[in-house]
Amino acid sequence: MRLGYLLAAIVGFVPGAASAEPQAELRDIDSSREAKFAEFDEFARQYRRENSVLSMSYAIVMDGEIVAAQGIGWQDHDAEEPTTADTSYLVASITKTFSAATLIGMDADGVVDLDDAFTKLSDWDGRCEWLSNSQNIFGGGVELVDGYTPPPIDCSATLSLRDVLQMRVLGEPGTNFLYNPLVFGRLSNWVEEQTGESFDVWMRRYVLDKAGLKDIAAGWRDPKGGDALRMLAPPFRHAPEQDDNLDPSSLPNPELNASSGIISSAVGLANYSIALDEGRILAPDQLRAMWERPINADGNPSDYAHGWWAQDWNGKRLLWHGGWWPDAYAGMLLKVPDEGLTLVALGNTDGLNWQNRIQVAEIEKSALALKFLELFASD
Repeated sequence: MRLGYLLAAIVGFVPGAASAEPQAELRDIDSSREAKFAEFDEFARQYRRENSVLSMSYAIVMDGEIVAAQGIGWQDHDAEEPTTADTSYLVASITKTFSAATLIGMDADGVVDLDDAFTKLSDWDGRCEWLSNSQNIFGGGVELVDGYTPPPIDCSATLSLRDVLQMRVLGEPGTNFLYNPLVFGRLSNWVEEQTGESFDVWMRRYVLDKAGLKDIAAGWRDPKGGDALRMLAPPFRHAPEQDDNLDPSSLPNPELNASSGIISSAVGLANYSIALDEGRILAPDQLRAMWERPINADGNPSDYAHGWWAQDWNGKRLLWHGGWWPDAYAGMLLKVPDEGLTLVALGNTDGLNWQNRIQVAEIEKSALALKFLELFASD
């Protein structure tokens, strides 16, 4: 990998009459980029050790090509199964990006209407009543660690599918953002009730099969999951009582819903990112709609679009999603779309989690993401 046939193709188009200088310049560019890859790889390996990630895989995409893909560490405690770039993981909330693409596509085809009432879900009234009285942070009305108190959920209000996709369900629907996986996850139940087909069928139809993506499983029961199911790294927790701070943990819920359930390798998610960019999943206008940041009641753009966190960093537009199963798995899918850049990183502990606040997009607080951005997305 690492720019192999891509750079070879560029050099191959240099006319024979040209001097050697342009080719030397290309080699300098190649050398500079290779140095950045080496620096990132060294950083990733150090990050893995410092954060006790037993098995860690990453992939980097540039301009539609996977230019680096690495597996670091071991899938097991006995160091018998080395990690590869094709080792798979439960990607947790990165699943939400797949769900958003599914629903955007279904809306475009008239199968669902994103402005339809989510609150006609058959069990919503009972679930909302529980959430509103639970003192759970996702029900609102509870002060967060940074001092912000989001408005409480209003169970008498009508939420649309779009409100839920944008995670603007507290207070007056569609006016303010707070990350809310509990409500978002019920989108799959809504789709199943209204269409009579399971959500994995729709996700395959509008994302996985449509784009020809292989070895990505829509939940552990997916008969088309391929190597994603066979090459799953088992989860580990951080265990201070152990010499290496690691101990096997229970497998989290591997069933598919709108919030979680995708099982994939770093290479699988990199190919998914490429398929989005190439229009093999959504048409360009639909992709723009998915990534468009709505405006909150305070007049500022939301930090969440439709199933994707969205922010600016040093003048660059970032779209991303993290995944976190406590004591089991964590990872990230980070896109710099205007630069043609993607980083995927996955691990079988939660050491890749950086405790992002639930109302502010700040992926630069992940040391691994920041290193990637500084190396590859800085002018």
